[in-house]
Amino acid sequence: MHGNSLFDRLTDTTVAAASEHSLKAALIDVARAHGFERFAYLNLHTAKSFAVSNYQKEWQSLYFARSYMAIDPVVTAAKRLRRAFKWSADVERRRADDTIKEFYDSAAEFGIRSGLSIPIRTGFGQFAILTLASARILDPSGSGELDVAGAATAAALIHARLQSATAPTHKPDFVLSDREALCMRWAAEGLPMHSIADVTGLTYHTVRWDLDRVKAKLGVCTQKQAVAVATRFRLI
Repeated sequence: MHGNSLFDRLTDTTVAAASEHSLKAALIDVARAHGFERFAYLNLHTAKSFAVSNYQKEWQSLYFARSYMAIDPVVTAAKRLRRAFKWSADVERRRADDTIKEFYDSAAEFGIRSGLSIPIRTGFGQFAILTLASARILDPSGSGELDVAGAATAAALIHARLQSATAPTHKPDFVLSDREALCMRWAAEGLPMHSIADVTGLTYHTVRWDLDRVKAKLGVCTQKQAVAVATRFRLI
């Protein structure tokens, strides 16, 4: 049973949840009510990837330890499709190479054989994925068309809630200007100052001025320190 009712329930559940703990519990309930035993939110930020999931702890540890993110066919499909999609390991492994087949076999041992995944664009070229997974063999072409807009809305709300749930309880008593925050956000992605100038339309000297002001505000000496402190306090 997939479709509008699933995404409506995900949206309502996310809005109503009072805490991160209650949101996780509610996501498990919604997933199970629609034929999925597991859920996973995977943030694929290049510098700080993390997951929120009820997948078995051993699988989560294995996934990151073996860098499965780099070969995970669901991640690859999410980057390519950029919309909600259904998948089945039993279908996909027929045309997969040995490395991918090994990945599918490992996932199946932990009850992950099929599912529904929703890519979430998180800005600055980064994205996350919300997946509902099952140990059952499901036909990805069945159950009708997906409500792509409803899926995107539900997943974006979940992303926003999980991102804000880990915010620090203390923040500095100043803020960055919009332009300073923009330059810092691109600096956090690893862009040098001349590249930041190119993508933002600012001059090199303006970018340098803004980044120097941020370092002074944060009381640090290097750009790397500025990115770390600004990220920790969610200034960017």
